[in-house]
Formats: sequence, C-alpha cells, structure tokens
Amino acid sequence: MEKHWQIRITLILNEPILEIIDTKKGLTNRNYRVKTKNHDVIVRIPYPNNQQIVHREHEGLAMKLVEDAGINLPTRYFDEMTGLKITDTVEDLLTFTEYHGDDKIERTASLMSKLHGIQQCIGENFDPIQRYKMYRKQVKNPMISDEKAMNILSGITQHKRPITLCHNDWVPGNICFTDKQDYLIDYEYAGDNDPFFDVMSFVTENDLTQDEIDRFIHAYFGRIPSDEEKQDLFNYQQFHNLLWCTWACMMHEARKDEVYLDIAKQKYTAIK
Repeated sequence: MEKHWQIRITLILNEPILEIIDTKKGLTNRNYRVKTKNHDVIVRIPYPNNQQIVHREHEGLAMKLVEDAGINLPTRYFDEMTGLKITDTVEDLLTFTEYHGDDKIERTASLMSKLHGIQQCIGENFDPIQRYKMYRKQVKNPMISDEKAMNILSGITQHKRPITLCHNDWVPGNICFTDKQDYLIDYEYAGDNDPFFDVMSFVTENDLTQDEIDRFIHAYFGRIPSDEEKQDLFNYQQFHNLLWCTWACMMHEARKDEVYLDIAKQKYTAIK
C-alpha cells in the first residue's frame, strides 16, 4: 500500500496502523486488511484511471438504497471522489467460491430477490448496450466480430420489464456468506436495469453446473420460467459473454495483465 494511502487511512481511523495484509482480491481494486489497536477493517483502494469503468457516485446511491435491506456490509467510510472504502472485517465471511454449503445456490437466489424486492431506482441507468459500446470503442483488436456482436445486441432490445436497482456484477467475490447473514458487496457497477441482467450475471460468472443453474432459476422465480422468459434469459447470457469479453480485451490492452486475456478467452468460448 502506497504511503499516501497509509497516511489517509491513519487519519480516518485516528490511530496508527499496526499491520497491513494484502488480500490479493479484486480486479479493479486492491483490497487490504488493516489493523490498528482498536480497529480491524478491510480497505478498498481503486486502481488508478478506472473512472471509465465504474461510476462511484452510482455506487454511493446504491449503497444508501440497500442499507435498510441489510444486504451490504456496514461501511465505515466511503469517498465517491476516490473510491476509497473502509468496512469492518467479518471473521467468518466466505465468498461464493469459498463457501461449500449445499444451500449456496438458494441463498444467492434469496439475496438477489431481496435486492430486486426493494423495487426502487437510483435514477442512474446501467444501460447494457451503451456500456458495451463504451468498452468497444477502446478495444483495438476485439475477439468477437462486430457483426456477431450486433446479432447478440439485437436479442436484448425487445424486453418490456420494469427496471429496478440491479447490482450488475454477480462475480463470486461479491457474494458472501456468514453463519448468521448473507451479503452482496461492491456496488461499483450498480444501476437501474432489467433484473434479468442480474440473473444471468450470476449464471455466467460462477462456473455453475446445469443442475445448479436450474436450481437457481427455480429458486429466484419460484416457478418454471415461461418460454419467452427463457429466451430472454438466453439472450442475456449471450450478451454477458460479449460484454465482459470486450471489457477484458479493453483491460488487457490497457494494463497488459494476462488475467484479463484469460477472462476474454473464457467469455469468447462461452458464446453459443
């Protein structure tokens, strides 16, 4: 952790730092466990120049809206300008990947239902197509042809469902479980969107078996989706792979980190 961040965190906590542990988690942020005499917290520090990827003011609005739902970790400090965030350390917190309970699928469906059940908007849209176009403009060598991309985009323009606050980034590290409570964290991509986008975000980001996908869909809907809904879900599945393949290509070209190239290849392969 850079010295200027250490100084700022010391001022916020009003105590000298005794220990800093790099958690080695996060693609758009660095995350550290920081200990002082009276505090044990997780500090999120964004990588430089990622304003084009996330909107911190949207994150702040979303965090306020979900506060009463009790699905976000209690936040000690959040700066919309820099993205610096400090939350309490939860000792028994396990991510979706780390938790191996048989109920993890159903618990995630319940978490998503609680978020969408708020049935409120923050007034800031997460427009999937515009998001794709923004990423595509910054990619010199896309893996997916523009012709193929246009075919995929056409599939998600027909729905007429009401939008609501969505998380839009259901990767394993954002879904957390404890013995007493479940959490959805990091609202960097949050915005008003079609809830089906969230459903397929979880499906496409978590290496699920077909049985797990079926269980999740049934648990979330409480029924078998209609044929029209199944088609809409498939269209979003295709779009997610397009969107995040393009995002990963953009990140790889900008940062030259092979992890982004691996993500791009995975998403490219997943397109049907």
